[in-house]
Amino acid sequence: MEPLTLTMAELAERWQMSSRQALAQIVRHALPAYFYFDGLVFDFADKWHRAHGEVREATELDAHRERLLTVESDLQRQGLHKRGLLKLTQWEARLGDEDLRLLQVEADRLNSEVARLSALLEARTAQRQQHVRNGLLRLAPKALGELASRGEVAFPQFAYLPSSPAGGDGGGQRLAAKLVAIEDGFPQKTRLTEADICVATQDVRDVQAAQPPK
Repeated sequence: MEPLTLTMAELAERWQMSSRQALAQIVRHALPAYFYFDGLVFDFADKWHRAHGEVREATELDAHRERLLTVESDLQRQGLHKRGLLKLTQWEARLGDEDLRLLQVEADRLNSEVARLSALLEARTAQRQQHVRNGLLRLAPKALGELASRGEVAFPQFAYLPSSPAGGDGGGQRLAAKLVAIEDGFPQKTRLTEADICVATQDVRDVQAAQPPK
């Protein structure tokens, strides 16, 4: 029984050519080429869970926390001063009851926002870990072309999920491959080489049946 995929070395042996030549044939016949990935995979449109998707909320949380410290300090100092336990500095004005009430309203609002944003960011961190994938991804055609010409390519930040038959019945029209963003691969790699690439054995059979490589 043949394996589901073939490495470039295995394909080169099958076609009686070098690995580089086999890779060139993959590009020539526009065959999907895959690489193994163990890490986080996100839909391209999922800006929230992808890296740095939380920047606005995290920045807002930091600002709220900083302002809350100031407001709570002012409330505490004004309260101590009102009870005769603290003398305000020359840069502090004594606040009336209405001003103190408004300051307390702001403190309550800030506390609520800090709690909301903290919970939101904690949930995001947990949700990111639900996007772990351990398996094959399809290399983008442009990256595959660069790999074929140079022998290596920078490890991609984007790839495609392997396409699958529509309806999952093993036949019929195939769904278009979905673009995904990939992060935190393990072990971490900076480059892809010919040795990292494989192709589906069935795709190779189809090429051989239609037009044997030369």
